[in-house]
Amino acid sequence: MKRKIIALFLTLCCFSFLAPLTVCAQAYQKGDELTSSNVTVFNTEKGFSVYGKDEHKKAAPGSAVKIMTAILALEYYEGCLDTVLTVPSGATRGLEGSAVLNLKPDEQIPVIDLIHATLIAGMNDAANTLAFAIGGTMTGFVKLMNEKAKELGALNTMYMNATGLTSAAYTTAYDTAKIAAYAYENELFMEICSKRAYQVAQTNIHDPVTIYTKNSFLTPKSEYYYQYAEGICTSYSNLDGAQLVCAASNGNAPYICVALGSKKDGDGKIPGYGEVKSLLSWASTNFAEKKVLDKSQIICELPVRAGKDVAHVLVVPQQSIYAFLDKDTDLSKVSLSEQLDYDRLDAPVQKGACVGTLTVMLDGMPIGETPLIAKSTVRQSTSGQLLLFAEGVVTSKFFIISTLISLPVSIFTAYRKIKEKKKR
Repeated sequence: MKRKIIALFLTLCCFSFLAPLTVCAQAYQKGDELTSSNVTVFNTEKGFSVYGKDEHKKAAPGSAVKIMTAILALEYYEGCLDTVLTVPSGATRGLEGSAVLNLKPDEQIPVIDLIHATLIAGMNDAANTLAFAIGGTMTGFVKLMNEKAKELGALNTMYMNATGLTSAAYTTAYDTAKIAAYAYENELFMEICSKRAYQVAQTNIHDPVTIYTKNSFLTPKSEYYYQYAEGICTSYSNLDGAQLVCAASNGNAPYICVALGSKKDGDGKIPGYGEVKSLLSWASTNFAEKKVLDKSQIICELPVRAGKDVAHVLVVPQQSIYAFLDKDTDLSKVSLSEQLDYDRLDAPVQKGACVGTLTVMLDGMPIGETPLIAKSTVRQSTSGQLLLFAEGVVTSKFFIISTLISLPVSIFTAYRKIKEKKKR
C-alpha cells in the first residue's frame, strides 16, 4: 500500500513538467551599432526576449506609460466603455507644451473617446481624466499602475503619473515589452492603438474633432513607416530620446520591439526607428521552433528486481521537447543530462511511472526539461514476490524492534543455560 501511495505521488509530480520549456539563442550580433541605449525583442507567444541590449537597465518610460494607463482603463470600464466622465480641473493642469485634446474642466466625454485619444495621439489630458476617474486621485491611480506592473512581472518599473511626462518614473525595455505583450492580447487595445485616425464625438463644450496617430510606424507618408507594424506607441523628448514600442508579426510569430534612448542625428532623424524595423525583420525570419528531443528516444536502462522474465526497463522522455532557436543553430551541440531518482526499481513497475528528470542543454544552457518515465510495464514474478515480502518483513520496524527486544532475552537465556550446565 505504501509503495502504491509513493508511486501515485511520483506520477502526480510528473504532471508539473507537462509544459515544455522553450528558450532561444541570443544570436543578433549588432548591438554595438544600435543608437538605442536599451533594447529588447520580445516574442509574445513564448514570453521571452530573443535579443537584448541593456534590456534590464532602468530608463525613462516616456509615453509608453500610457500603455498601462489604457490597460487599466479598458479593464476597469470593460462592458461600459460608453460611460461619460466629467473632466476634473486637476486633469488639465501642468500640461503646457505637451500633446492634449484641449479638454476643459467639467467637460463631459465618453471613456472610449478618452482611451482613443490616449493611445492614438498620446494626449495627456485624456490620460489624466481616466486616471482621476479610476483612482480617485493621481496617487490612487499610480498605486494601481504599479500593482499591475508587478502582477505582470515588470519588477523594475515604477510609475509616477498616468502620462509619462517628466518625473522620477523608470522602467526597462524588458519590462515595457512584458507590459506591451499583455496589452497585445487585448483585441480592443490593439484595434485602438493601430488606428491612424479617429473622430472624437461632440461634447458639451467642443465640436467633434479628428485626431491622428503620432506613431510614425503607422503613417504611410512618414519615412519611418513600417508596413508590418500593428501599433503600439512612440514618443520622443530631447532629454531622453525616443521611446519606441512596436508590435509586428510579418506572417510569423508576433514580436514586440522596445527601443529606448535613440536621439536625433545631425540630419534631425531618429535612427531608432530603422533599428526597430531591422530587429523585427531579423527576428521574424531567423527564429523557429525546433524539435530537440523526441519522446521515443531511449535514454537509459534501469535494473528491475523481482521482475517476471525481465531484469531491466527502458527509460524514455515523457514528452518531446521543442525549443525556440535561431534557424542556424547547430543541433549537434545539443546534449542531455539525466537525473534518475532510483538506482534500481522493484517490480511491479507501471508503464509511465516517473523515474527521474531529463534536461536538454545547448552550449551549457538548459533549453528544455521533461520527466523520465518507464517505457513498459514489468510484472512481478512469484519468487520475486516472496523475496520482496520476506525482505519487507525483515526490514520492517516491527521486526527490527522485536529483534532488538528478543535478542538480549535470548542471549540472557542461553547464558543461564550454559551456567546451569557448568554447575552440574
